[in-house]
Amino acid sequence: MKINEKLSPYLPGILLFIFALTISLLTYKDYGIGWDEPTQRGPGLMNFNYMYHGDQELFKKSSDNHGAGYELPLIFIEKGLKLTDPRAIYQMRHIVTHVFFLVCMFFGYILILRLFKDKWLASLGYIMLVLSPRIYGHSFINSKDIPFLCMALVVFAISQIAFEKNKKRLFLLLGIATGYATSIRIMGVMYAAFIMAFLVIDMLTDIKKKEKPTKQLLHMALFTIGFCFFLYISWPYIWKAPVQKFGETFSKMSHFNWNGSVLFQGKIIVCTQIPWIYFPTWFMISNPPIWLLAGFIGIGVILYDFLKKPLTFFQNTNERNQLLYIASFAIPIFAVIVLHSVIYDDWRHLYFVYPAFVLMAVYGIHKFWKGKVKTVIQVICAIQIGFIGFFMIKNHPFHYVYFNSLVSHEDEYLRKNYDLEYWGCSIKQGLEYIAENDTSKTIRVCSIFKSPLENGIKMLPPDQRKRFVWIDEATRGDYFLTNFRLHPDDYPSNNIEYEIKVLNSTIMRIYFMQPKKTLPVVR
Repeated sequence: MKINEKLSPYLPGILLFIFALTISLLTYKDYGIGWDEPTQRGPGLMNFNYMYHGDQELFKKSSDNHGAGYELPLIFIEKGLKLTDPRAIYQMRHIVTHVFFLVCMFFGYILILRLFKDKWLASLGYIMLVLSPRIYGHSFINSKDIPFLCMALVVFAISQIAFEKNKKRLFLLLGIATGYATSIRIMGVMYAAFIMAFLVIDMLTDIKKKEKPTKQLLHMALFTIGFCFFLYISWPYIWKAPVQKFGETFSKMSHFNWNGSVLFQGKIIVCTQIPWIYFPTWFMISNPPIWLLAGFIGIGVILYDFLKKPLTFFQNTNERNQLLYIASFAIPIFAVIVLHSVIYDDWRHLYFVYPAFVLMAVYGIHKFWKGKVKTVIQVICAIQIGFIGFFMIKNHPFHYVYFNSLVSHEDEYLRKNYDLEYWGCSIKQGLEYIAENDTSKTIRVCSIFKSPLENGIKMLPPDQRKRFVWIDEATRGDYFLTNFRLHPDDYPSNNIEYEIKVLNSTIMRIYFMQPKKTLPVVR
């Protein structure tokens, strides 16, 4: 009976997790390889080869600036399962990354349940975390930004438990979680700084009460030990000279320079020159509108409560968690805008601010979660969930090309104004269409960019894969495939063989090249 009583509050979250997991097991093979996936796998392999074979290639590549905390476990799984075929490797990566995402979002359920003692509010929070179409789609194909988003939420959850229970082992665990987050992306030091600031505040509070600060000093020491230890073992690149290598990496990543371009509001813009409204615009047009409304209401409520009782937000209270969330949301955005940091491919580099935004949204909803207003909120959220579910089912597996109603969905408007399917995953579906409808033994294909086409071919079964031959000039190929990256306009051909549309904009198109038409030479 007692076990059932303890389990009961978690049951809705467990059922939601099982439901989401079942869907993922049925659909994970539908996703193509993202443009950056092979590149991201590289540091994992180099760190693995350094660990087990002493290979020094790790220290010669520019990609060694990225942490290997998440990529290494993927390589361990790949080697443990003896996977050698690229299709099997990337399908494994997709399902593992997505399951990791679902598990970490369940930490969000637990956190909200602990904060507000309401399992239905926790369920809504879990749905808001998972059911963001753009982030959900990336949770299969993006092993860069999604794992860090996941660990941000895990750090939030363990932080709440550690400060509430005030136990030594929990601060060691919090240090481990924060260290691991930092081994994925160096921005994790931000969470370490916030947590240490809270510990310093608690120490000063104890001194003010004429109590010995011994316990808080011990918590600081355990947190630091856990952080440094797990950061070190998770990131072989820093093993030779931890302080020096960490400092070099921090410096390089904080001044990261990428000279590529983006399509934003109908203009091709070099990334080093993107306007300050780039992130705010993307954030506003690519998240579900009710989640946006709830988040901004939550921010308003937090600021109002802070002005009424500011000290409450600095003391070891539930309200202080909201201070952590608003700082974790606002500071990275402020830094990107003020420092003119390079971001591109929508706002994926800042996806990690989304959990904090949802937690603030839930805080705002909690303030009105009673009586008839509660029912109204439930109905509105149910309608939003229905719209999102319909979009995701209709456009599977291209959830990541989601835009809300704040931007026009007129014919081809999105394609001509914003980057859509920039990672080229849809090329897989294009090649599958060709393989099914063209009986030729050899099929010559080409595209403006080679990488998405190579990635798409890797995701085909071996018997189909060997039929495709890459041709470096469009006029000599049988088919020309495009995902319209940095070329939002139509190509000079009417021989459209096949295309995929999302929200009335074409995200992938195949041109049949017989009879031959004049198309650009690939680069």
